[in-house]
Amino acid sequence: MAAALRGALWGCLLLCVSGIVPKPRNARISSVNFRSVLLWDPPGVRKGNLSYTVQAKSIFPKQNFNNVTTNLNVTECDVSSLSVYGAYVLRVRTEWEDEHSDWAVVRFKPMADTVIGPPSVNVKSESGTLHVDFTGPAADREHDKWSLKQYYGSWIYRILYWKKGSNKKILSRSSILLALSGTK
Repeated sequence: MAAALRGALWGCLLLCVSGIVPKPRNARISSVNFRSVLLWDPPGVRKGNLSYTVQAKSIFPKQNFNNVTTNLNVTECDVSSLSVYGAYVLRVRTEWEDEHSDWAVVRFKPMADTVIGPPSVNVKSESGTLHVDFTGPAADREHDKWSLKQYYGSWIYRILYWKKGSNKKILSRSSILLALSGTK
């Protein structure tokens, strides 16, 4: 607590005395099923209304930075519109009046960095038989839902279950075949 207070006071002193605007802290990407958001913590300074500018550039082919958004008053920016097949450098800076901070930089490769969420599962017991239906996760892309199978090809779900009163795990061959199809 004391260290945080010292940091905030030091940051305020820098801003007040020298006009230096501290850069955002802890810039990071949160990406699940290609829903990708650049997040950051505000600098330890609270003087007036701080805003942020976010820029992105493609690494291959190499491009110049382009504004994703400017004059942002929150500490997050949706970057889901970037191509899932690209590799990017994202950066964010703090702005206050006519001054700005250095950039906080994050590298991002959607295909490698997104977390694949779990499938939707529907379990039904009917006449002593257990029916397990599942659908692979989907990516929300510009008002459409696309199966992640379109991006990654096929993948396998492993279904384990236990018989009542037993501690032994069972993996049935029919479950594997269901899993390979990735659909109901």
